[in-house]
Amino acid sequence: MVRPVDVLITGGAGVVGRSLCRDFLARGKTVRVLTLPGDFSARELPPEVEVFYGDVTRPETLASAFAGANTVCHLAAVILAKRPSDYERINLGGTRNALAAARAAGASRFVYISSISVTYPVLTAYGRSKAAGEELVRNSGIPFTILRPTLVVEATGGIEYMIFLRYIQSTPVVFLPGGGKCLKRPVRTADLVRGIASSSLSSQTVGRTYALAGSRILSLADMAGFALLRQHKRKPIVNIPLGVCTALAWIKSILVPGSVPPQQALAGFRYDAAPDIEEAKKDFGYTPGTPFGDRVDR
Repeated sequence: MVRPVDVLITGGAGVVGRSLCRDFLARGKTVRVLTLPGDFSARELPPEVEVFYGDVTRPETLASAFAGANTVCHLAAVILAKRPSDYERINLGGTRNALAAARAAGASRFVYISSISVTYPVLTAYGRSKAAGEELVRNSGIPFTILRPTLVVEATGGIEYMIFLRYIQSTPVVFLPGGGKCLKRPVRTADLVRGIASSSLSSQTVGRTYALAGSRILSLADMAGFALLRQHKRKPIVNIPLGVCTALAWIKSILVPGSVPPQQALAGFRYDAAPDIEEAKKDFGYTPGTPFGDRVDR
C-alpha cells in the first residue's frame, strides 16, 4: 500500500524539481516525485524522496504515484518541441491526466506551473498549450494555484536561457532581433523554487494566479551584456530587424526539418515579459533577488 505524502511533484527530477524537493524537505514535508521511466536524473534526488516512474500522457501509469498525495505540484511539460502536436499532447493532455489522477486520489491542492508566455499578445503553440492547461485547472473542481514563471536564469538553468547563452558565447558579433529591446524580468532558480513552495503551502493563494519573476527588469541586450561580462569578453551587440529574422527563421524551418517554428523562436524577442509581482509579495512573502548585478559595461 502506498503511504500518504505531503507533496507530489510531477517532472520532479529536473533542475527546478530537484531544488523544489530539497525546499519542501527543509520545511519538514514528505515528498514524492513522478518522472519518466529511465530518467537518470532521479539518481540526483535526495534519498528521502520517493520516486515513482510514469508518464503524464499515459493515465494508466499515474494512479500509484498520485495515491495519498495531499498537494500536487505539476511541473511536467515540454518547453521546446520539434513537433507542435507535442505541446498539446504533453502539456495539455498531460495536465488533463494529472488533474484526473489528482481528483481520483482525493488531492486537496493542485499547483500548476504555467508560463508567463500565456500573457503574450500572440500565443505560440507552447503558450496556447499552457493557457489551455490553466483553463482545465480552473475548471477542475480541485482547489488550485496557478504560477507563471518568467525566464529562469542560472549557469545550468532554463532551456531558453541556455540557448541564448550558447549563442552569445559562440559568435564574434552578437546579433539581437529587434536590438534586444524586449524587456524581461528573469528569475533565479532558488527564488522560483521558494515561490512555488511558499505558495503551495499558503491558504491565501487558493484560487489565485501569480507571476514568479526576479526583482529587476532588464532588456535582452542588458542580459547579453551581463553574460559577456561574466565571461570577461567584449563583443559588439548589433540590431537585426525582426522582419529579417522572421524571414530567416522561415527559411530555416523549410531547410531544416524539425526546427523550432519561427513564431516560437522569436516570441521572446517580440514580447515583453516583465510582470508585476506585488501580489506574490503580499500574499506569500515572495522576495526574489536578481540573477544579474547592478550595471552592464558594453
